[in-house]
Amino acid sequence: MAVISLDCPNCGAKLQPDDSKRSARCQYCGASFQLPRATVVQPHNAQAGALPNIQAVRPHNVHAGAQPKVVGALVTGVATMVAIGGAAGYLMMAPATSTPYLQALVPGTPSAPAEAPTVGGPPVKADPMRNTADFMWDEVGGRAIVVPIDGKEHVIGRLRVRPDDQLHVGVFAAETGALRYRVGPFGSYGEAYRATFFSVVDERLLMTDFRGKLKVYELADGKPVQDIALTDRADRFCLAEKTGEKPRLYLALVDRRQFLVDPATPALKDEKLPGSCDKQGGWSPRGGDPALTTSERLRRAPKVEGIEVSGVHLGDDLGVARGVKSPGTAYPMAFGFDPANRAVRWKSPVPAVDLASVRERDNEQDIMAGGRYFATYGEGSEHWHLVGFDAKTGDRLWDNKLRSIFAVDWLRGIEATANHVFLVRMSSVEVYDAATGALKATIGDESYDG
Repeated sequence: MAVISLDCPNCGAKLQPDDSKRSARCQYCGASFQLPRATVVQPHNAQAGALPNIQAVRPHNVHAGAQPKVVGALVTGVATMVAIGGAAGYLMMAPATSTPYLQALVPGTPSAPAEAPTVGGPPVKADPMRNTADFMWDEVGGRAIVVPIDGKEHVIGRLRVRPDDQLHVGVFAAETGALRYRVGPFGSYGEAYRATFFSVVDERLLMTDFRGKLKVYELADGKPVQDIALTDRADRFCLAEKTGEKPRLYLALVDRRQFLVDPATPALKDEKLPGSCDKQGGWSPRGGDPALTTSERLRRAPKVEGIEVSGVHLGDDLGVARGVKSPGTAYPMAFGFDPANRAVRWKSPVPAVDLASVRERDNEQDIMAGGRYFATYGEGSEHWHLVGFDAKTGDRLWDNKLRSIFAVDWLRGIEATANHVFLVRMSSVEVYDAATGALKATIGDESYDG
């Protein structure tokens, strides 16, 4: 049965059913639906008054007598739209209990996915557009951490796991999005969201929980190492990194005590947080990296006519400044420069589309890594683009129009390496190939609940 123009009875959005599974999932509100077996509309000589045999499925959270929205269905055999109302039965929400959802939450080898093409590149062994996780990526817990494990890149983040909204931390393979392991639960979101933080130092994964404990795990496999009792709940972690020195992890508590964390022992030493931690404390998932917007950073960029600079990226011999056109319509701009002598190397609009369709000042999610500059911009009322530039020459390497998730789709953080770009969208993270822009994996379930 080919089903088109189906409206979600829960929120009214258009459904995108899966004919092979006779199911549909609303990309707007996250509800799942079971579709009926194909029913052919009777031809003109069939018995008058015959109705399609569509069986209602009512979930536990829908009150008896609730009236759904009218749905339109095209049934194989005739090109006729049938209005399905109360007399003919209706489609209602059914709890999502598919086994693959549960498999995404436990360690082990995932089942082999089918070959499928991806945007901007060759086929990979996954369908990154099909997302069936029963957890949400929770960017409120801090930015994603990208680390090598067994020579391969992995991304680490805080998760909100259904059905009880319990907080966990998960470690995922960047290439496929497959779960390596997770640790938790650390309490419900309501209990623990302000006290659950995570960081990685010296092959150790460190966590805090709302019970006032510092938990230490082996990074490779999540094996518990030790719990350390704290005098209060955690306020934040701060990873201080200096060129040529090992990263140092600091922990601040709600009772204003501050410590240097030794992950190897593990142990805590009373020590005040360095000044660099103040910049990290202002991170906002929707406002971009605040470290790029300090007055010190902004002064490092040269003055370029026609551009108001709003953030500066610096490398050893590379510099890229983002900003907007000024004066005039504030569409996104960027330019590259030599940090040593501040000579401008290139200048370009970030968008590759008609500038009249571009949203103003919508390029705060950007990053420089591996000699490339990655930026985002909005087109029209609901679409986003992710674009890659050569940071030294300004050559546009690729520009991808991202798949639409919701009518309102927020970007909530970006990380990158020489190999991958990790873009947080609503309550999931998408993994892209840094060289080609190909979408490789989607981790987490998109939802307005996040």
